Amino acid sequence: MAAHAPAPRSDLHDSELTLPDAQRLPPIIIATAVAFGLVCGAFQITNTSIGWHITSGRWMAAHHEILDHDPFSFTSGGVEWIDHEWLFQLLVAALFDVGGAPVLVLLRMLAVVAMTLLLLRIGVSSGLDPPVALGLAALCVWAARPRFFVRPELATLVLLPLAVWLFAERRGRRWWPLPVAVITALGVNLHGAMLIAPVLMGVWYAGEIVGQIARRAPDRAALVSGATGLLAAGAATLANPFGLRIWSVPFRLAEMVRAPHIPNPEWLAPGPADAPTLYVALVLAALVLAAGSRAPKHWLLTAAAAALALRHIRNLGVFFVLLPIALAPALARLPLIGRPPVAGRSEQRVRLLVGAGLVAVLTVVCLVRPWPAAGFGFADRWYPDRAWRFMTDHDLLDGRLYNDVRFGGWLLLAGYPEHRVFLDDRNEVNEPLLAEIWRIFSQSDVAAWQAMLDGYAIDTVLLRYHEPLEVTTPDGADLGPRGFSQLWFPDERWAMVYWDDVAMILVRRSSVPGSFLAGREYRVLHPDDAAHVMARLAERPDLMPVATSELERALADDPECRRALHLGQVLGSMTRGP
Repeated sequence: MAAHAPAPRSDLHDSELTLPDAQRLPPIIIATAVAFGLVCGAFQITNTSIGWHITSGRWMAAHHEILDHDPFSFTSGGVEWIDHEWLFQLLVAALFDVGGAPVLVLLRMLAVVAMTLLLLRIGVSSGLDPPVALGLAALCVWAARPRFFVRPELATLVLLPLAVWLFAERRGRRWWPLPVAVITALGVNLHGAMLIAPVLMGVWYAGEIVGQIARRAPDRAALVSGATGLLAAGAATLANPFGLRIWSVPFRLAEMVRAPHIPNPEWLAPGPADAPTLYVALVLAALVLAAGSRAPKHWLLTAAAAALALRHIRNLGVFFVLLPIALAPALARLPLIGRPPVAGRSEQRVRLLVGAGLVAVLTVVCLVRPWPAAGFGFADRWYPDRAWRFMTDHDLLDGRLYNDVRFGGWLLLAGYPEHRVFLDDRNEVNEPLLAEIWRIFSQSDVAAWQAMLDGYAIDTVLLRYHEPLEVTTPDGADLGPRGFSQLWFPDERWAMVYWDDVAMILVRRSSVPGSFLAGREYRVLHPDDAAHVMARLAERPDLMPVATSELERALADDPECRRALHLGQVLGSMTRGP
């Protein structure tokens, strides 16, 4: 037994255990982790930013320089832009041009596999039995899955826990700060969120100092090595094309998202209904730490990760991938969970079955989740692909296009450099325009809205669907719910000529021939204004033939359009009567 005992470490105390060097992960555990990671990452692409990431990478490859301004929108005036995700953009642009969307999904699958194996290794090295470590890793990866967009955040979700864990597990090797610095520098050029790596290391280091003070057992070697690692990681953040200026990005974004005109839900603080897994995990983490760890560093790292997630929902993934570093040592000390000194075959078999069963359940949940669906392409009914083809087929892109913020990135992927966009979801680039739009909408200033569209010479409009707005007259009369398109793009100036489940297209009447409007305009059916349409048809039954004809045209454009099929059922019931 002595030959297999953990080697003593001066920086370990009663809350920590280690993995014997002679022990290796069973192949079945590794294979299960790899399979789970592949399934967990194999779903369709749904993020709005992937288009401008690919387009940015293509621009840099063509111009042989790092982007430091905005060339993509005609409203920004080429404003300065610190493109702190440039390395990720070059990577995804190269991969996409080779293999399209399936290669990007494969990239995510490999990233999730790496994440799962890393968290598994963290658990085992902390003293957990491999099946228990597998279960913990799978739970954390599954809980972080809502953040697995094909975007730079993926790099942070792998590299951040790796860098923090290497810092936490330093063993006095002379050159150990080098990999921490390299990983931090790589991550900062892939995703700006890696800037928090030295901050989290500092939190862990502060916990070590507090622990040493509490035990009255200072460890000068550990303090010196920690300070060296912090300096190395902090210096590594400056290894980027923008130098010290990159640190301005998170502070600027944090300030911007507090403004009412920044429409970015992922910067909101999540409540229990928004992220129930987060709140359940917080309670369980507190119980586990209370039962299994007195080390301040575990508590402080958990608190820091929780503070990030509770502040912004976008940090949900960061919380879960950091959790094993703090919780695994505490779990390893709990009865029935931690590795027993001697485990019989029956006990080992039970633990393996429990761990594998948990992974199997989580795998099934990933496969049957309705949205995003499993697949290797862009998500159906999410990007305005049909609408784009309609605009190109009917020469509606000769003038400038107003687009919804959600569609900006995809439009850049489809049309740049021939076509630039009105805006996309880069808040730091479009902040002045977003402020102007918010002011107009908050004041219900239709004249100012039209003046803005005229000022940018907008001829075509690509809209997504919004919830109907309750409208009242200046004297307080209730006009009921009205569609966004009808409120801000009135019929006297704009005509709706196409719609499907994803988008609507409107054109300025003076920019297209009358013959085009005669064959394409929707004069009655406006899908985002359905309640008003039905009320109007009830008052004007003579418009029913027009509505029926327009419905047939919508179904001819998209036979599977759910909105059109639903409107068909409603019109049918109105025609048949009670």
